Amino acid sequence: MKITLSLFALVISTKLLTAQTPCVDGMAGEYPCEHVDLLAFVPLADIGNGANTNDIWGWVSPITGMEYALVGCHNGTSFIDISNPVAPVYLGRLPSHTNNNLWRDLETYQNYCFIGSEASGHGMQIFDLLQLDNVTNPPQTFSETAHYDGFGNSHTLMIDTLNGFCYANGTNTFSGGLHIVDISDPLNPTLAGGFALEGYTHDSFIWDYDGPDTEHTGKEIIIACNGGKLVVVDCTDKTDCESLGAYEYDGLGYVHQGWVTKDKSHFVLNDELDEIDFANAGEPIGTRTHIFNIADLDNLVYMGFHESENTSIDHNMYIIDHFVYESNYRSGLRIFDAIEVADGLLKEVGYFDLYPVNDAPTFNGTWSNYAYLPSGVNIATSMYEGFFILRPNIIVPSQTSWDICNAEEITFELAVNGELAFPLTLAVAGLDGATINNLTMTETGTYNIAISNLQSVAMGNYSPKILLQTTFGEEYEVPLKVIVSSEVPDSPMLLNVPNGGTTIGLNEEVFTWSSIDNASQYQIQISQDDDFLSNLLLDEVTNNNSYSLLVPEMDGFYFWRVRAINDCGEGEWSTVFSYAVIVGSIGELVQMQISVYPNPAESQLMIVANQPIQQWTITDLSGRVVESSVTQQKQVSVDVENLASGVYLFKAGNVVTRFIKQ
Repeated sequence: MKITLSLFALVISTKLLTAQTPCVDGMAGEYPCEHVDLLAFVPLADIGNGANTNDIWGWVSPITGMEYALVGCHNGTSFIDISNPVAPVYLGRLPSHTNNNLWRDLETYQNYCFIGSEASGHGMQIFDLLQLDNVTNPPQTFSETAHYDGFGNSHTLMIDTLNGFCYANGTNTFSGGLHIVDISDPLNPTLAGGFALEGYTHDSFIWDYDGPDTEHTGKEIIIACNGGKLVVVDCTDKTDCESLGAYEYDGLGYVHQGWVTKDKSHFVLNDELDEIDFANAGEPIGTRTHIFNIADLDNLVYMGFHESENTSIDHNMYIIDHFVYESNYRSGLRIFDAIEVADGLLKEVGYFDLYPVNDAPTFNGTWSNYAYLPSGVNIATSMYEGFFILRPNIIVPSQTSWDICNAEEITFELAVNGELAFPLTLAVAGLDGATINNLTMTETGTYNIAISNLQSVAMGNYSPKILLQTTFGEEYEVPLKVIVSSEVPDSPMLLNVPNGGTTIGLNEEVFTWSSIDNASQYQIQISQDDDFLSNLLLDEVTNNNSYSLLVPEMDGFYFWRVRAINDCGEGEWSTVFSYAVIVGSIGELVQMQISVYPNPAESQLMIVANQPIQQWTITDLSGRVVESSVTQQKQVSVDVENLASGVYLFKAGNVVTRFIKQ
């Protein structure tokens, strides 16, 4: 399932908002609840003054990462910024293409919203969602970006986001069956095909099939809810869709909508009329959620139903991991654990009643919900009230993302609520070599989690999962984000030598060096000795790649170096630079002074002088010249890699300095 981020900050409410209200002792303010908190409620009057809400969807901007609620309304589609879920901001409304209508349905593909309605002649609106990032003066009235008029009215839309096809259900074409639109070019939709053989389709589930029936792997499979029957359709060829079978069950009222479970072997559906039919016959029943085994697409098997204590009508549902998020009109959002669906079992683990008046089987209350936002919030519509922002608390980590260094341990708390399939043991996947603490969860509560042995995890971005494993082999998943920064920073390159290598005492000089991408700070040292072991004059840490220093009034040579630092440690020291300090003016300096480093040297020998070197030689101790050159520079780099190991003399003018070749 989508897991909530760490606790949301409490924000002062606006006029659009009832205060954030946690679920305590079965109530969140006036709303009955269990393991679901209320973050915000936005009334109809504050999102465009429509007569009712209907469908709802969500979208995340790939540019800003902001989360938005897309709310179907009687008079159009309203857009709300819910990036701060306790302080939503109404951005504006896209009016209906033709008339206002009770029914509106919408989904997204790429960065576009596709909207259909039962309003006559409405067709399908296409709206560029990226413009929501740029609303500066809300609310505003938007215009549709493009339009498809291949049908007039429609009841629902479903989009194949992998292949770029939209299936319009219940249109005035193809006998109300599947009307298939190619939206791979979202602003230029075209008719791709249709399917009328099984009659009217109310809603559908689209599947680029990867389930257990290998005969159909890779095909475009549609599970169509056709009112009086459940139908399986192969639409791999959009111009020649084929029915694979149609199914009924005892007590069928109206096959409304459904979703495939995590194991890809079961289909859970809501029947919109069975509760009413039984009530009218004087035999009221609880809300029934029906289950089909679909492991064999050519031979579905009805497994029965889960019956709730409530009597309300069930409506739209969606599944994430092993959890079913079902909108039931007058009993609100109901969350079922489907981990034992293979045994025909669903178990209610949480709920939020958006319509607390009663649970009568009547068509008002919550229409739909959307549970796929990265933040883990659930957004739900209540038809004649407005829309709610909710936070389920079934399996909730105290932290979901980390930026760590190699060999660190990740620790956090995991709150486990609801009657899950206890006992549960832990495993971690997606971080090769990492281990998780050995514990068994036997009941609801908060557990301390530790992920260790990260030394072998290479630097990179990971999306690991904590797996809560049952005794019968199923797993709940808790997704996390981990960035492993297993490298310390590179060594900076020194850029500025004060005054070309010579400076006057008591002058302020600026030392600069190259910036390092993964560095957070830099350490600079200045010493009178090139080994930096004694006579250390400066040892400072700075956030910048420069340091300003008042040069001391002391003749002599000084050495400086820099290294970069981040949370993973300290990088290598830079090459050592030196400079000379002269009291008075540079012109008063007569005696040449020379420094060589590193000493001992392996390959390169650096010579720094306070005056330009006219000519230099390197001799061994016998006086034999092994290297020489004429130059006019204060700094000289000599390649000594080919010299034999031993002691040598560097001579410039009357100055002689000894060095060792390793």
